[in-house]
Amino acid sequence: MAEAAGLAASVIALAGLFNNTVECFEFIQLGRNFGKNFQTSQLKLDNARLRLSRWGCSLGLNDNIQDVQSLQDCFGSRQNIDQADALLGQILDLFGEAEGISDKYKSRIKADDDSLAICNPQTDLEPAIADLHNTMRQLSIERQNRTGLRQKAKWALYEEKRFRRLIEDVIELVNDLVELFPASRALQQQLCETEVSTVGANEGISVLQEIAAEQDKALEGALAKAANDTQGSQNVMFSGSNNTGFQLGYNSGSISGFTFGKGS
Repeated sequence: MAEAAGLAASVIALAGLFNNTVECFEFIQLGRNFGKNFQTSQLKLDNARLRLSRWGCSLGLNDNIQDVQSLQDCFGSRQNIDQADALLGQILDLFGEAEGISDKYKSRIKADDDSLAICNPQTDLEPAIADLHNTMRQLSIERQNRTGLRQKAKWALYEEKRFRRLIEDVIELVNDLVELFPASRALQQQLCETEVSTVGANEGISVLQEIAAEQDKALEGALAKAANDTQGSQNVMFSGSNNTGFQLGYNSGSISGFTFGKGS
């Protein structure tokens, strides 16, 4: 009984850490020095957050912890929970280090220097990319356990090389989290399909596909599946004023020697 209670307490602590880690993405801004790469960089950040939120949601870390037996089935041993705790802690440490580097950069630059200018996702992203950003952000927020959120000031990444290193390290740690609980991958794939359905036929989807190919294979698969399903459901209608009806069909190749006759 004491062991089960200890497991539940550990999972509750892990849920709080998960919540704080997802929330940390909210406070990162990107500098105008990113130039034309700002849009892609912003979506990479959004996708990393979305993938982390998906992982936590698949384990129920966004819900109230109640059923101890389900926790044992989901998380397995206390060792797994401790390992997940350490990985989330490393992500938070990365954000802390990046914020410290940002503060040092600001201290060396005059306050009116153009290199300190910040991009605003709501005004500086192209409309289609802005829609993707907002949708992915909202999906992540909805997967958080909304208790005990921290109040924190926003801070900026001004150097693109620092961002690349940060995002690479975060992706690697999220990979480790996903590998730690293989039984949750099926649910993560279902969550991916929900994400793709929510995003819909966005004009910027090709950018997201490229990003997913680099850092989110589950989302890449869901996007490909949605594209195939869309192609397979296309139809063609032939109709005219002299017809008694219409004919529907889907064709993926060429058509030859094909004629339409009048209905009797």
